[in-house]
Amino acid sequence: MPEHARRFDMVTLGDLVVDFIVGVERFPIRPGEHQLSGSQVLEAGGAANLLIAGSRIGLRCGALARLGDDIYARFLVDVLAEEGVDVSGVGLRPEWHTTVAVVLVAPGGEHVFIGGGAGYPDQELPPDWRALIQESRVLFVEGYAFTDLSPALVLEAVQAAQEAGTLIFFDPGPQFEPGPVAEALSQTVAASQVLLLTQEEAQELTGLADPRAAAEHFRRQGPVWVVIKQGAQGCLLHTATETVQVPAFPVTVRDPVGAGDSFDAGIVYAYLHGLSLEEAGRLANAMGAATVSHVGAGRKVARREEVEALWGRTIERLKIEDRVERE
Repeated sequence: MPEHARRFDMVTLGDLVVDFIVGVERFPIRPGEHQLSGSQVLEAGGAANLLIAGSRIGLRCGALARLGDDIYARFLVDVLAEEGVDVSGVGLRPEWHTTVAVVLVAPGGEHVFIGGGAGYPDQELPPDWRALIQESRVLFVEGYAFTDLSPALVLEAVQAAQEAGTLIFFDPGPQFEPGPVAEALSQTVAASQVLLLTQEEAQELTGLADPRAAAEHFRRQGPVWVVIKQGAQGCLLHTATETVQVPAFPVTVRDPVGAGDSFDAGIVYAYLHGLSLEEAGRLANAMGAATVSHVGAGRKVARREEVEALWGRTIERLKIEDRVERE
């Protein structure tokens, strides 16, 4: 499909979650020991963080998901629509499941997620999703999609993206035991133009403690960019010809939830707009830093003006024909 005909810059696959974020005094939480909670916040989570962060910096975003027909799903749909995200690819049915995760957050940002999805049993890509993938410049796949949906469906979506010339960005997230999901993860890495993962995930998957060596290991499998997120140390971006280490912005961490998703949105913007590796890393770090400065994700993720203040540049919406496409 010609670039000028594409409706979206990015669509995400599955992993729409409601986060119930609870502030705790400390970890560990032990049976019989009571704590006072400093805050309780209900927010959109999972891929919603990425979609909202992307929309706020000018990306045209759409969600592909199946949710239960319940108050949590309607909350998610309403929040996304209010943030300018297209929700025409979100289906609601009573027999489907909406994931609600409890997120415990201690002072300083230490956190624990409790929750999980039941999975969407269909093995085939819905026709409306195929059409929306064809109309997007990027299909963003998170590792949670393999359990939120099914490995077969995710791989079909990846194939549909390849056939349409839609770029594939992949963030595998937490690791899975050997089996069909791990196999599908490897296939998705090979199909991706951009791979994003934390330094801990990179080391676990490769056995390599050196992030540069781990990045090169992945690059040889297919991705054009490999981006390794390093938290307070910033990030590392690696291609066939260049490796860049970009330091983080010094901010007070109030809550790390959603920081990785916000970072990912910055990388999508940077790649589509032809920014250098250095500027891509700086923008993504600014997105993450602005998000950790707030408690909660969803509607609390980075806002454009906060990101611009840290980044030191104006976030501009370029015309499609002005963007750089990387082979």
